[in-house]
Amino acid sequence: MIEVIKYSMKNLINRKTRSLLTILSIFIGITAIFIFASFGLGLYFYVHEIAESAGIDIFMVQAKGMGAPGLDDTFKLEVKDLEAVEKTKGVATATAWYIKVGEVEKNREKKYVFIAGMLPDSDSIRIVEQMMTVDIAKGRNLRSGDSGKVSLGYNYGVPDQIFSKPYKVGDKIKINDKKFDIVGIWESIGNPGDDANIYMLEDDLKALFADEELSYGAIIGKVHNVDDIDTVVNRVTKNVRKVRGLEEGKEDFFVQSFADAIGMFSNVINIVVGFIFLIVLISAFVASINTANTMITSVLERVKEIGIMKSIGARNSIIRDIFLFESAFLGLIAGLIGVGFGWFVSDAGGRLLVNLGWGFLSPIFPWWLFVSLVVISVLVGAVSGMFPAVYASKQRPVDALRYE
Repeated sequence: MIEVIKYSMKNLINRKTRSLLTILSIFIGITAIFIFASFGLGLYFYVHEIAESAGIDIFMVQAKGMGAPGLDDTFKLEVKDLEAVEKTKGVATATAWYIKVGEVEKNREKKYVFIAGMLPDSDSIRIVEQMMTVDIAKGRNLRSGDSGKVSLGYNYGVPDQIFSKPYKVGDKIKINDKKFDIVGIWESIGNPGDDANIYMLEDDLKALFADEELSYGAIIGKVHNVDDIDTVVNRVTKNVRKVRGLEEGKEDFFVQSFADAIGMFSNVINIVVGFIFLIVLISAFVASINTANTMITSVLERVKEIGIMKSIGARNSIIRDIFLFESAFLGLIAGLIGVGFGWFVSDAGGRLLVNLGWGFLSPIFPWWLFVSLVVISVLVGAVSGMFPAVYASKQRPVDALRYE
């Protein structure tokens, strides 16, 4: 076997141009697969982390359509809607929050951001915490009775994300010309919009927008028994429809469990994963064709050489193993280089996305991704070299020696 390896390595070196082109063909495919797979897996695991941290016992009542919650004047969720949800059988607790756009000013620089107003009771604050899917990074969250205080999204604590100089816990922030004390800064959710939100209690938000008629942006509920959540969602839909005086099928709102929302997003992720799998198949097919072409050419160039080896006693299995080893070795080299370069590109892209505030799109690099792609690369090389190897092993010495 050692002699087979030495002989094969010598042939690959002597035909280095063709070997490099074959490696390049497989390398490009493996690199593309690694990049798509690492980003796809990152998004996939992000969704599942949200599902686990937010819980599956939560549902939301929101407006139908594409308007931002609480900003569409044609739709309003009111106290009567919240009361209808709270009275629904199976609902443990419910809350609502307001969403408004406010002006934040720092050193004469102004930004317009979303401001979320929470109901002031402890249960309401806890439900919102659960919906956030992240924890407070610095300081603390708001508490009942926290007048004149706010908590900020992650980007307020990062230089040059919202303002050049970041805020710290204990600083004051100017919102709509009124100053508030910062009591906490949240961890990163992973997108610039959510990480730029400001959170305050209901009374402070009403004071900021005293000249406007306010309505809830969404109602959030929690069920007693998660196994009954679909039944509870149907009851909530019926009760809210009744208090709003709407006919069945003509609702201007929808009720959705958090698990269903995650499920819809997961379906999109599954499509992405399917697309990645298609790329894997196409890349593997193209690489195998190129590798097979290289190995067939190599066989044709070495027919006389094969004849000489067989005439001095080389068995068919030895001839076959020589060409199989060459094709598999090319696949191994291409796989190692491909996963290395793919990791470099994906890691750089992930860092860039984090700096831009899109951290939830960051790739992940499980060890099995590296191993599996190297194995796939070796298999592509070996499988595509199988036919040329068998063809070479079946050459008759007399015919091979006379081959021109």
